[in-house]
Amino acid sequence: MRLERLFQRLAHHGIRLGLASACLAGTVSAYDLEVVTDHGSVHYSQSDILALDPSSLDTETPWTDGSLHFEGASLAAVLADAGVDADQLLAKALNDYTVVIPVQTAIDEGAFVAVRIDGDWMRVRDKGPFWIVFPWSDRPDLLDRDVRSWSIWQLQHLGPVE
Repeated sequence: MRLERLFQRLAHHGIRLGLASACLAGTVSAYDLEVVTDHGSVHYSQSDILALDPSSLDTETPWTDGSLHFEGASLAAVLADAGVDADQLLAKALNDYTVVIPVQTAIDEGAFVAVRIDGDWMRVRDKGPFWIVFPWSDRPDLLDRDVRSWSIWQLQHLGPVE
């Protein structure tokens, strides 16, 4: 676990270590995924997401050609790690696109936070660095308008709807 992630977890649990830890932990990137909780924010790099629940998903998407191999973690694993307990999430992209996602429905439908595509780290130009994808090839019923709207790419922020 990277040092800044350790400090974020300690802060999440109400443990503060003062200015020295803030200086050491101050390496948040503009492209990190911010997950807001009742106790503050947790920031994830692509590597952090991959380390949570390393898994993969092979699927076609409505926006690309052919089947792609995605690597990342389930949305459930990300929310559990951050300590988010919400019925709905507000998801926001780098371009300010926002959507409200019903948490349990998205988890039940296999929501997956992708950070790698066909073996490469996802870049902004590849719909990255974070993209919520679903198992469309296995579940064509998920190609409806709602699920497509929850499939937010260039994801930057997740937080409970208040």
